[in-house]
Amino acid sequence: MVCYGPRLGTIAVVSAVVYMLLHRVIGTILHIAGLVLEIALITGLAAAAAALVIWTVRTVQRRRAAAGACTTCRFRCQQSLIRPQQAVRRPQPTAKRPQPTGRSRSTRELGTAP
Repeated sequence: MVCYGPRLGTIAVVSAVVYMLLHRVIGTILHIAGLVLEIALITGLAAAAAALVIWTVRTVQRRRAAAGACTTCRFRCQQSLIRPQQAVRRPQPTAKRPQPTGRSRSTRELGTAP
């Protein structure tokens, strides 16, 4: 099999000559490509930062709403919007406790009456 392609040395010489003739054009093309990539990167980072801020605000609003706070105004509410439930009255024990006597503690411990 015979290869009819140019030799490696010929490819290298032609490439060097093309680069020398077009190095300014190639540099300009690479600068433009770099600028486009830089703008795309900055735009993507700004969009990601905005999405993170919006997500954080929404999370805080959901937490406040779950706790009963106002989420529509920029001022902090003084009271929650959920009305507190009426306190449930628990029945009090009806058994009477024995009344303490007039004895002091030291006489009770000693077991003697005054």
